[in-house]
Amino acid sequence: MAWFSPKHASPSMPLEGALGPNDRLEEASAMAIVAPDALCVGGDGALLASSGASVLRFAHWGDDPKVWARFDAPVTALCASPGGRVAVGMRGGDLVVCAASGEPLSGWAPPSRPRAVVDALFLSEDELAVVDHGYGPDEPILSLAPWDATPRGQVVALSRSGATRVLAASLHCPMGAVVAPNGALVVSEFERSRLIEISGRVAQAGFPAYLGRPRRIANGYALACPSRRDPLIDFLKTEREFVARMKATIDPRHWIAPRMTPEFSHDFPIELGATRLFGDVKPWAPSFSYGLVIETDVDMAPVGSAHSRANGFRHAISDVAQWGADLIAVSRASGEILRLGPAVSIDER
Repeated sequence: MAWFSPKHASPSMPLEGALGPNDRLEEASAMAIVAPDALCVGGDGALLASSGASVLRFAHWGDDPKVWARFDAPVTALCASPGGRVAVGMRGGDLVVCAASGEPLSGWAPPSRPRAVVDALFLSEDELAVVDHGYGPDEPILSLAPWDATPRGQVVALSRSGATRVLAASLHCPMGAVVAPNGALVVSEFERSRLIEISGRVAQAGFPAYLGRPRRIANGYALACPSRRDPLIDFLKTEREFVARMKATIDPRHWIAPRMTPEFSHDFPIELGATRLFGDVKPWAPSFSYGLVIETDVDMAPVGSAHSRANGFRHAISDVAQWGADLIAVSRASGEILRLGPAVSIDER
């Protein structure tokens, strides 16, 4: 099984320099939302954010949101076209394309439903790229994906007529897609911590985090990271017998794996390692949850970052978007959308 061998992994970037720890996420202004996950900026310039089975619309930061649309299942993906259409992916693999008003449009029904819709991207007004990580709605992806050697994900193009074509298959837990300046469709792979073109060419690898959705911003890209990459997990991939026993005898929710929230429990492995000095959790303590946004240049090399460390609460960053001059991020752990301010300029490094 290839993932047991360190020679197959790219060296991880250290958390220093542009990726050096800071408190940007903890210090950001925030708005509380129930069960947030996905973001996009609509064609009219408003911010759309998922909240459970609803999508909320914000005209300006700090305004009370209005319910833009409600659906039958929790929303797992949002994207907008230049013409104002909005694609909405839902738990269980359903997908609806709506007008700017929130009314569903006819068509866009695939002949078979994907296992998941974790991200989507308009290739044109009449074609949509859909990212399917390959895990079902009841499977704990954060626990399973780091230990799964099976490439079960895919990216499928869906047209308004309902016709589909596979753009890329056998991907290792793809989590999002973005179009590069050269026109290539670039996909993030969660456990492999890399960005790859659908041709298979690696655009950038070795990120110190499990990658979520990549987004284009003014100076390059922003990467939403559900958690930082943990050295213990990477080490244990060399211990086949240990991993086999863990899988055979322990509920996947309690495997050694990244987690969504910084909560403590005796059910979790090595949790006491995160306690230092009279019960206080220190920023540098070991933690399986973390908050991280990585900003890159157009070549996908990191130029800046925003952190919520072991002693913070704004972990599990699931999406990021540029809204006006500001970066907006989703923290699933704290149930907030965060305003990080302007993206780091390359000239500020």
